[in-house]
Amino acid sequence: MQIQDGNNLMLNLSNGPIDNSRRSCTNVFCAIFYAGILLSIFGIGLYMNQSGNVLLIDRGYDPDHRPCGIDTLRDYPFIYFTTLNSDFLWKTVCVQECPSVPVAKHKHLQFNPPTTTTVPTTTTPIGTPQNSQLKCAVNSVVTSCSQATLYNSIKFDQRVCIPTDPDQFKVVQEALKMGFLHQLISDISGAKYTLFIFIVIGTCFTLSFTYLLKWCSKTVIWFIIFIIVVLSIFFGYYSYLQYRASSSMTIGLSPTGYLLQSIIWWCFGLGTIILTICFYKRINLAIAIIKSASDFVTKNVSIVIVPIFSTLATFIFTIIFIYIAFLICSTGTPGDKQQQWPFGQLKYTVLQYFSGFYLLFATFWTYALIIGVNSFIIAGSVCVWYWQQGKSGQEHVQPLNSSWKRCFVYHFGSIVLGALLLGLISIFRSFFEYLYRNAEYMRNTDGCQFCFKCCACCIWCFERFLQYLNQNIYVQINMTGDGFFHAAKKGLDIMSNNPSIVMQVVGLGDLINNIARIMITLSISMFFFRSISELPQLLFGGIVINPYNPTLLLAIIIFVIATVFTNIFGVAIESILHLYCIDQEIARAKQSSEDAEMCPAALREFLNDKVFTQQK
Repeated sequence: MQIQDGNNLMLNLSNGPIDNSRRSCTNVFCAIFYAGILLSIFGIGLYMNQSGNVLLIDRGYDPDHRPCGIDTLRDYPFIYFTTLNSDFLWKTVCVQECPSVPVAKHKHLQFNPPTTTTVPTTTTPIGTPQNSQLKCAVNSVVTSCSQATLYNSIKFDQRVCIPTDPDQFKVVQEALKMGFLHQLISDISGAKYTLFIFIVIGTCFTLSFTYLLKWCSKTVIWFIIFIIVVLSIFFGYYSYLQYRASSSMTIGLSPTGYLLQSIIWWCFGLGTIILTICFYKRINLAIAIIKSASDFVTKNVSIVIVPIFSTLATFIFTIIFIYIAFLICSTGTPGDKQQQWPFGQLKYTVLQYFSGFYLLFATFWTYALIIGVNSFIIAGSVCVWYWQQGKSGQEHVQPLNSSWKRCFVYHFGSIVLGALLLGLISIFRSFFEYLYRNAEYMRNTDGCQFCFKCCACCIWCFERFLQYLNQNIYVQINMTGDGFFHAAKKGLDIMSNNPSIVMQVVGLGDLINNIARIMITLSISMFFFRSISELPQLLFGGIVINPYNPTLLLAIIIFVIATVFTNIFGVAIESILHLYCIDQEIARAKQSSEDAEMCPAALREFLNDKVFTQQK
């Protein structure tokens, strides 16, 4: 490490992480700032709770923009479509009960415009029922309950009367849609119980995978390489068959395009085989480090408590933030647009939009903080365990207990700062994608599309680099007790002095973790999507117009949970690699040798070969 008094620093770390008596609280201002942000979010929630009503979000509105079941219409909670003609679905009325009457099939598809004979000659107060078959609250458009076409209907989600006939339901289904924000909130509310069930299933599945990986890391790595090669051959052969079939067709991709695809796939598979042969020992090094990480988990079973608490914190904050989002949405006011469908009529001010984006930023920051705390505690435990493999005087220290104290007593502010940087990158990336999706000229211009994709790639690469740098910073803070930026400098020094091992070993570790996260997220999300799409009434009994909305929320939550659990191995792998580099620097500072003195037995078996020794 090229730093001042580097040898003295390395010698001070020869017995492992420095004692807590030599530590001080770091980046305290960041912790105070985050606490202020969190309190302001709760303040916004309390204020919105006073001025809003969450029941307004998914209520149906009559043509006079009055919510059914609220205030003056509290006795008329259900929205009823007075005609099933798709051009006049804005003609609705609030009713006390959904009518259940037999009607002739397809009679509902005929639209009978109201005649003057049906309009009462006397002035009737709003909300007075006009006949015994349909008890409704009349409005300026539907001036008499007898104007409504009667059809067999049922209560759905305690807010709307929908036809029982599938063909009839298709007519009104379009009118059940809302604006994007309203629809998102409403669909999540309709699938809330199913969401909870699948979150529990995803958590159990992730925990099972974590323990499975502990016992078969070597098999998993070689199996992944095998699958990559097989899939490359398969897709290449499939593209070749498409090339032969498209030679006599004029639609689809040109024959040359299919041939080029097949060549690319086959070259990719061949390249994978060549790289596997050339870097066979590097792959074995990655396996050795993963085995060391597995050994750490095996001997410190209590480390599983960390992701469990992180998952619990994710649940709690997710519920709180979703409820505050409901409150913000409920403060909107009904619009005055005529002939508007009954749902999604709330409009918002600039202040309300700002509150929503402010909440989104706090959500990104909090999720990054939860993952950061999870990583810091695991990294701190690995630091103590690593030095317990030799005669360092750390044998009496409990890895997990000491790491908890370092996290919340001394270095919580540094973790908050690291999470802030990741949160800012995430919100910037989301805002950047939002601008692109809503800018028509960007999507229709090849040059703008190319620039956007290049910027998106750069943002992703920087975010990934920052995530890895944060992990090294957490290890360095656990070892030296430095603040965030001092630890960042030292972490960069170690990465720059050991580029070969860092790039090749961490790459394979990330590959396993990313595949695990993606597979867990996709499998749970696809099962959930099929469930709410095909069995809506039987499974959860709520209205979900767009099943992609709750599926997206579930995918985000499951991905966060999978990230938290797979971080046990991911953090352990990166921490052991970082600690090995520090161990090597300590050996050089002692001028005894260039070999690490404290590394675990599973790693030492492979590191004795000079191929794995970092060259000067």
